Amino acid sequence: MPTVRQQIIDDRVSQTVSLLQNSESEAFERFAHATFTGISIHSFDDSDLVDGTQDKQIDAITIVEDDGEAEIFVLSMKYTNGFSSNAIILMRNGLNWIFNKPRPEIQAIANVPFRDKVLEIRSVLSGYGPSNVSFRCALLTNGLTSEISSEYQQELTTMLQEYDNGTFRSFEFANVGADELVDLVNAAEKKDRRIDANIPIRYDANSPSLIKYHSQGLKGLVCTANARDIAKIVNDDDSGAVFDSNIRRFLGTRGSVNQDILRTCSGTETSFQFWFLNNGITVICDKFDPTTDPDDPHVKVQNMQIINGCQTATALALAAKSGHLKADARVLLRIYETNDPDLVDRIVLSTNNQNKISNRDLKANDSVQVDMEQAFALFNFWYERKTNQYRGLELPEGIKIVSNDIVGQCFLGIVLKRPADARRRKYKVWSDSYDQIFTGQHVEPHVLSVLIYFAVQSRISADSLNRIEDELRRKLAKSGVFHVARVVANRWRQTDSWTQGHDTLRTQIAELQSAVGVLDPYIDEAIEFIAELIETNPAFTNDIDGALKSSLLEREITREVRTT
Repeated sequence: MPTVRQQIIDDRVSQTVSLLQNSESEAFERFAHATFTGISIHSFDDSDLVDGTQDKQIDAITIVEDDGEAEIFVLSMKYTNGFSSNAIILMRNGLNWIFNKPRPEIQAIANVPFRDKVLEIRSVLSGYGPSNVSFRCALLTNGLTSEISSEYQQELTTMLQEYDNGTFRSFEFANVGADELVDLVNAAEKKDRRIDANIPIRYDANSPSLIKYHSQGLKGLVCTANARDIAKIVNDDDSGAVFDSNIRRFLGTRGSVNQDILRTCSGTETSFQFWFLNNGITVICDKFDPTTDPDDPHVKVQNMQIINGCQTATALALAAKSGHLKADARVLLRIYETNDPDLVDRIVLSTNNQNKISNRDLKANDSVQVDMEQAFALFNFWYERKTNQYRGLELPEGIKIVSNDIVGQCFLGIVLKRPADARRRKYKVWSDSYDQIFTGQHVEPHVLSVLIYFAVQSRISADSLNRIEDELRRKLAKSGVFHVARVVANRWRQTDSWTQGHDTLRTQIAELQSAVGVLDPYIDEAIEFIAELIETNPAFTNDIDGALKSSLLEREITREVRTT
């Protein structure tokens, strides 16, 4: 008999079937993928599906590229009530193909989507370097991890010994069943239920700078320290013992987060803001004793362990060693006193088990995003500016959900004519291209570009990809969707300009919304047009994937469409 949590997952799958009009197994894949990756169910890329055939057991591979680093999800998603030992054995086989097989053997794989993803992963590893690539692998089912067999666990241990060896930025394998899926769903939904309020507080002219809290034998302290004093503790501890209870060591200075910590604490114009811009450091200890003498205020800490804030503390230490750490940089400290090892474990888990806040999340409440939500409603779209914003709501007839992720990619690739960035460097939507995309001006170009993209996706669906025998055209259909859509927009609209009046753009929107297949001839023509461009340039034909990532092909497309 299924548990309550297994029944909850069954209900979520039924809701997804109703929303997406697909099978139960497909609905579980989409639900599990969204829940584990944090990528909206409405931002799912069909080209990430790799089918799980040929004894590989891998169903989806999602590559998230950021500025200088990448995160790769390798997932097996089975709508079953257990964790089969055979499933993880086959996943090990799939990972072996990804990491170890020579290129000629990969080229012979009959499962074309899987072959393409393996080659794409190899390209990412080559481009970023293994130390800048994280792998998050998982087997997701509606089973119970408490019932995993010893044989399964042995296979998992062998897998981790093989790949979690310091080669990559990180490598993890998660067993995710009904309990874990419900926990992830609950965490996401709690994160979404944010309440903003103005809460009055008592004002003290002396501005006390520490808070002490006691509850049933537990003690806590919140205070502010000079960043240089924290740096000295770390630098004086040659063995790194102060981080023994931290679940992660320092991740280096290549990542954007740690680079930002260093810039902020070292910059003359930003160091005083460090306290406000950083999450602070969490410490556990056997005992703390604060002294509030105005001439010598300090807190004495016994058996100090930094359990959250390793990146912050180590970055401060590096800045101090180089002589760049500014004197006015301050850092927030949370200090907990306990000798209970179980409580220590819970504190370590809870303080480190936080959802990653993406740039998209940070922009969700921008006024322009709120305006876009209302503007898209005029065209029968629910605009998803927050992940899972419409989860559990019944979709009215004639309404479609579109995520602001997709809207940003469409505008970047089609309107701004940068399809390579739209497909391969989506992070630019929420960073350096944000103000170009979400201008607060009229919304019609955004809506029209989305409709063109949907039409192209529909025409070259995942099922039809394997029916294209020509390798170049198949790759264009799979990985060049934004390139194709960019050409289709030009051919169908007979212009590369998007500055026409509202009436013209709304007429084009109405045409695409009222008639199916209007763009099909233009899509076929666009594939041929781009294929011929690539075939006439040896630099493109020798590396098709590289061409689809390059700005050179983008410029060639723009030059050619304007002369034909």
